Amino acid sequence: MGDAHVSSLTGQTLVLCRIGTQDYALPLDAALRIVPLPALTVIPDSRPEICGWLNLYGRHVPVLDGRRLVGDPPHYDLSSHIVIINGEQDAATPVLGLLVDQVYGLISHLPTAMHPLKRTEAAGNLFCGIIQHDHRSCPVFDVAELRRMAA
Repeated sequence: MGDAHVSSLTGQTLVLCRIGTQDYALPLDAALRIVPLPALTVIPDSRPEICGWLNLYGRHVPVLDGRRLVGDPPHYDLSSHIVIINGEQDAATPVLGLLVDQVYGLISHLPTAMHPLKRTEAAGNLFCGIIQHDHRSCPVFDVAELRRMAA
């Protein structure tokens, strides 16, 4: 993410990524690192949203399929990336990966810039809000929900 742009606004910093044709974001403080898509170990009978397990420095980390989460058909190639998300209690421990098509930047936003989403049974808890970036709506993943899904 060396060429990422960070705006001068103060507030929460988000990692911007693309899944399919839609932009998404997740809090930078939850993103431990970004890794290119390696070979994943597929575990038979695992939950459908888990596309495999990543061996990350000897630690096996479940990887959530970002496309499946947002209702897009699976399609990944060697340009795809995995955002490694840290543990809630231990910020240095990877607990899951999120497979995305592309990670392309960082943005900072003021707390008032995020429009919270009303939690409904139909919408689920996958997103905690929406921000506007480059005149596009960008849903923000609820990291606690991602952690729950991978547990």
